[in-house]
Amino acid sequence: MQNIKKFGAGMKLKVSSVIRRFHEYRKRNWNDTSGLLYGCAVLLFSFSLGLMAGGFMYPRWAGTLLVFLAAVPLTMFVLWISGKILPWLFRGNIRERLCWLLIWMVCLMTMTAGAYTAGFAKAAVSSLAVSLILTLMLKSLWALLHHKVRSRSIIVSLTVSGIFTGAFCLLLVGKGFSDSYIERYLDFSQEAGGKNEPLTEQERQEFRQEMEEGPYHVQTLTYGTEGTEELESETANISRFAKNKGIGGFFKEKYQGYPLTEVPLSGMVWYPEEISYCPTLFLVHGNHSWLTESYLGYEYLGKYLASHGYTVVSVDENACNSLSGENDGRAVLLLENIRQVEIYNQQEGGPLYHKIDAGRLALAGHSRGGEAVALAYLFNELNYYPDNGNRRFQYHFSIQSLIAIAPTCGQYHPSGRDVELKDVNYLLLHGANDQDVSTFMGMEQYENITFTGAKDCIKTSLYLAGANHGQFNSLWGAYDMMEPLNRMLNVGNFLDQHKQQQIAKIWIKSFLDQTLRQEEGNDSEISESAEPGISRELLTNWSRYRELLPETLYVQSYETSDLAMLCDFEEDARIDTGTAEGVRIKAEHVDSWREEQMCFSNEVSRGNYAAVLKWSAKEENPAELCISLREPVQDGNTLQFDLMDLREDFSEKEAELLEVEIRVKDRTGAEACLSGRDYAPVYPPFLVRLNKLQYLWNTVEYKHQFQTVSVPLADFQGVDSEEICQIRLCFPGKEGKIAVDNLGIRRTSGL
Repeated sequence: MQNIKKFGAGMKLKVSSVIRRFHEYRKRNWNDTSGLLYGCAVLLFSFSLGLMAGGFMYPRWAGTLLVFLAAVPLTMFVLWISGKILPWLFRGNIRERLCWLLIWMVCLMTMTAGAYTAGFAKAAVSSLAVSLILTLMLKSLWALLHHKVRSRSIIVSLTVSGIFTGAFCLLLVGKGFSDSYIERYLDFSQEAGGKNEPLTEQERQEFRQEMEEGPYHVQTLTYGTEGTEELESETANISRFAKNKGIGGFFKEKYQGYPLTEVPLSGMVWYPEEISYCPTLFLVHGNHSWLTESYLGYEYLGKYLASHGYTVVSVDENACNSLSGENDGRAVLLLENIRQVEIYNQQEGGPLYHKIDAGRLALAGHSRGGEAVALAYLFNELNYYPDNGNRRFQYHFSIQSLIAIAPTCGQYHPSGRDVELKDVNYLLLHGANDQDVSTFMGMEQYENITFTGAKDCIKTSLYLAGANHGQFNSLWGAYDMMEPLNRMLNVGNFLDQHKQQQIAKIWIKSFLDQTLRQEEGNDSEISESAEPGISRELLTNWSRYRELLPETLYVQSYETSDLAMLCDFEEDARIDTGTAEGVRIKAEHVDSWREEQMCFSNEVSRGNYAAVLKWSAKEENPAELCISLREPVQDGNTLQFDLMDLREDFSEKEAELLEVEIRVKDRTGAEACLSGRDYAPVYPPFLVRLNKLQYLWNTVEYKHQFQTVSVPLADFQGVDSEEICQIRLCFPGKEGKIAVDNLGIRRTSGL
């Protein structure tokens, strides 16, 4: 017992001695070296606040400067008062610790703001390490310059911490890193879609011509209430749907010069000079700094479409920006702008007189605006506001088509329900490198659009590797977050903004050509603008045009109103029955299979169910999903289904296209087999890195998306296409995990 006590006492003396020597060592080198640390901490913290909060006035740099100048003395006062109070609670150099804490707070905000994909815990620990290294560098520099301490420890610590700090600063100011998975996926998918008819030289020339400006001269005008616009407008009251709250709302309202009870109806219009009764697109931006005239950022699209015979109206909705829960207000403001522009359309002698065909309208929205256009379509069909029947709607415009660009979804639920739409054309565009709406959120709205067969409609989505959120608007730029929170976002792997906008232009025009120009207008003059347009096939088969499109990865889902659905896996919990009567389902040679609610990469629900199959190398035969039909579908000519590769934990070198063999059998027992690769590439998940830290840690986010595969029944040789009674999807890969959805037979659409 006495030996133990002696050992404990000896250890205590050794520890005390080590601590004492450490304090002496620290005092010799870094005693009273918080001067530079104090100044840098105050300036860095104040400048960061200025960057984040300076958006309350224009120009933004002036707001940043004002916040910075106000934050400096306030931060100094807080440090001073804390230095007086906290020594009663803590021992040691409180001022130095508080300065380090300020630096850590800046590092923490910067490194964790976009770390939802990189890992918050890792980013937080990294920010702690960076703040300690930066603190060491500042203290060592002050010791060297002010106290003239030239010890080996000071020189070594200053050199090492300076190198790390310099490397970190380069990481912050640089664009980041490039990816190679896109090139690899493109390499091994070049032969996919081999069954496509090659483009003729005439088709190539026509497509290239459509990608350029059109034959019409474009005129531009503005409308609003300020008196400087060509057309004077009214105001709208959206205070029942949105609120300016807090001090930020107060400054916003004072700066803009109007309350939400008197929001100006304003925007920009592009239209062709030579023709009248043009199909018309109303376009709304999303939530961005209200100091930015976001509605002007779609000039590239407005001029392009107007030169091809469309009238385009970009609506100013800055009144709704910097708010929350306001998307119903965005929708109402859009509808009020449509009403205002239709008044201009009837004013004889006015510049917009008969420039709009009121029977052929489309709505497009970006970001929150993408959700707002779906709400606007819903409100347009209703007589009363869903959340308060005392508020009456009287719109009922002839809206034929909706376009959602990187949209949000679910920020507003009418009466607590999803926004379910019927018989409307819908185009959805989204980038895999979106750092704002980081998941393909619009697919939830896509799934909530259904067709009754009463008219020809199409819904189609396009998922783009390398495309981000902001570059769809020319004024938003590459960074999808504010300074300095965007410093860890990786933008070195993006598509060029011109290419990203070129893709948007091509797809939007093709969609509008096929959904607005198929119906005759009310005036003979419409025939002047009824040019053929880009082929509808682009909306369902991008790979035929791959040589003419900007080089990246395209994943495409689509459904037309003539699809006879056999299995969409939404109807009940019975996994052995399909959607259509008499359809039976089974899976073979798999470890497991079930109907599963699909989720995005962040585990948030996509809003739909699919059949999920998982198999491993222990199975000798290919995994298989078998669909048996009691009655053949006799009026269809194309088999169609959606397929998604759900694999994860694979490297870029291990990536390969998903193989699927499509086997059919008719009532006579005859069978035929085709490879799905010949009709569309089903890519493995995209290996996306949105954050620079992911490159340092070698981690990725696996982005999954459904690819629609369509196979003409006539390509199955040796079977009677009108008597097919069994469809089998076989997966020859040694192991895998896939999802199958929306399997059906399609007729030739009238679109």
